[in-house]
Amino acid sequence: MKLRLRHRIDCCAPDFWPLYFDPEFTRRLHNEGLGSTSIEIVESSGDLATGLRRTLRYSQRPAMPGPVAKLFGAEVVTIEKGVFDPHTGTWSFELTPSALADKTRIRGSFTVEGDSKASPCEQSFELEATVKVFGLGPVVERFIEAQTRQSQDKAAAFMNAVLGGG
Repeated sequence: MKLRLRHRIDCCAPDFWPLYFDPEFTRRLHNEGLGSTSIEIVESSGDLATGLRRTLRYSQRPAMPGPVAKLFGAEVVTIEKGVFDPHTGTWSFELTPSALADKTRIRGSFTVEGDSKASPCEQSFELEATVKVFGLGPVVERFIEAQTRQSQDKAAAFMNAVLGGG
């Protein structure tokens, strides 16, 4: 499954990354915007000028179809490991769910495009997911696609609310 999304963000492009990587914003995004049941910044090193690495661990309880819920349980714990490349302005990440980690591969990236002084900018998001579970792989991939669309819509709305003073 491959997914591409674009969202308008109400800031100029250079202001996006400092907010996105701010630890307090990260916690608020997960707790308030995405409805995570827990969020931990496991590791964060480097900076926006030279490159940044970050590992998050978060839990969510999404509404899942029966077969998907049987595979993952009621709560999905995910490890997100990512790298920001300041030369390309790209955040690349890999998501590893606690269940079926050996049968699931989820990778993605996003960039922000726009004027260096004018708002808004546009976030371009890409995700590729492969689930190798006989008979259920496509069902789980469709669930991942739906959840990703919903999460990215919520994340963009939350960021825009924060930028608007919310």
